[in-house]
Amino acid sequence: MNKKSKKHEAVTDNIFADLGLEQSDELLARAKLLHEVGSLIKASSLSQKDVAQKLGITQPKVSMLVSGRLSAFSTETLLHYLSILGCDVQIKVKKPRTIVEIFGHKGCIAVC
Repeated sequence: MNKKSKKHEAVTDNIFADLGLEQSDELLARAKLLHEVGSLIKASSLSQKDVAQKLGITQPKVSMLVSGRLSAFSTETLLHYLSILGCDVQIKVKKPRTIVEIFGHKGCIAVC
């Protein structure tokens, strides 16, 4: 098999982890947020120009949101857009139960 025809097999529910990417939990969470933003924009039936005005961004940025350009948006920005789009966004932090658990294992970031 040559380098161009590398095959990957999904072994988890996180494609970013399957690809061996660092910060895979964060990437998956951001991808889910981006999907929600894009879906809401499409469901609004507004033009990209109108959406851009409401979000305070340019029409090309709206195009990137709708087409799923993950690298163009931070988690914070996507959360801000969800708020403008009328979503209630909640963040829940579950602390370690004991001092021993602090730095004892890596937590996770998830969008439900």
